[in-house]
Amino acid sequence: MGENVKVIITGGGTGGHIYPAIAIAKGLQNRLGQTEILYVGAKGGMEEELAHLEGYEFLGIDVAGLDRSSILRSARSVVKSCFGYFQAREIIKNYKPQLVIGTGGYVCGPVVLAAALGNIPTVVHEQNALPGLSIKILARYVDAICLTFEEAGKYLSYPGKIFVTGLPVRPKFLAAEKTTAQARLGLVPDKKTVLITGGSQGSRVINQATAGIWQCLCVLDCQIIHITGPKLFEETLEEAKKQGLDQKESLHILPYLHEMQDALAAADIIVGRAGASFLAEVMAVGRASILVPYPYAAGNHQMYNALAMERLGAAEIIAQKDLNSEKLLVAVKKILTDDRLQEKMAGAATLLGNKNALADIVDVAVKTAVKKSGKSKA
Repeated sequence: MGENVKVIITGGGTGGHIYPAIAIAKGLQNRLGQTEILYVGAKGGMEEELAHLEGYEFLGIDVAGLDRSSILRSARSVVKSCFGYFQAREIIKNYKPQLVIGTGGYVCGPVVLAAALGNIPTVVHEQNALPGLSIKILARYVDAICLTFEEAGKYLSYPGKIFVTGLPVRPKFLAAEKTTAQARLGLVPDKKTVLITGGSQGSRVINQATAGIWQCLCVLDCQIIHITGPKLFEETLEEAKKQGLDQKESLHILPYLHEMQDALAAADIIVGRAGASFLAEVMAVGRASILVPYPYAAGNHQMYNALAMERLGAAEIIAQKDLNSEKLLVAVKKILTDDRLQEKMAGAATLLGNKNALADIVDVAVKTAVKKSGKSKA
């Protein structure tokens, strides 16, 4: 692609869109050497702060997610995104990128569309098993579509553009090792370990259902890592005190854990949500899981992610509306007391993941850029 390659990366709204974008940016720089990255996102969005933290130049555009609560609000969202499209077109005209990569979120649409219509090589990555609205619209115009889940391809009408690459995870998850992780967390090596997490903010529904099975898990001689979420920590700890378990060595209640790779690697069974980034990390360490999809995610995409795991035997699903202590205990005991089932589920999770996801996405991006630039010169 020549020296001093210029690339625009876009994607935002949530960490699930932003962290893969940053990982891809770093992967391109490692592969190509002299690579100039411009991150284009929503003005004031989470991506602005994270891009700056990673040392990337950032330019913001005016965009808004589609608000379906009323026709008027939907119209306002569309008008704002139209303004964003023209802003993105101006940025592309001035920056002159050789490649534009989008990882989803409403900001991705105007930027990638402006690049595609300007004959710039374009690649998008879809994290979820059910593609988001932006990716569905962009599929017609982009040069390549990378997917985390193979089944997402059935919702897109351009199979010749599709590459199943998986989702990039941070290197520390790929390097995580069980014995080392157990030592770091102060766990007993020979005991089965159950990890409970409701995501970075936690989940009161999951916390309450889990609190009802602490006693039973302790009787089964398990150790529990329960990550509550910062705002829900005190109320969960209070419940442990009521049960007389707050001093129990086998129950580890934490508000948050920065080194999440240690908790995943130390666990034998994981109970959690079904966001794409979290599932990619579960696949990277290869663990059996019980998934409680967040029912209010856009398009209920977490349920589709969970179903993709369940169909291949890597996970069991409990819908949030059905979640209670009794059902959760049945599901945990089923896996915990059957080593063959646990190993089978862990193996299926490993097969679903792709530890070379970042390298594969970078391959697709570079080949797409080279191929299209070659056609342009011909």
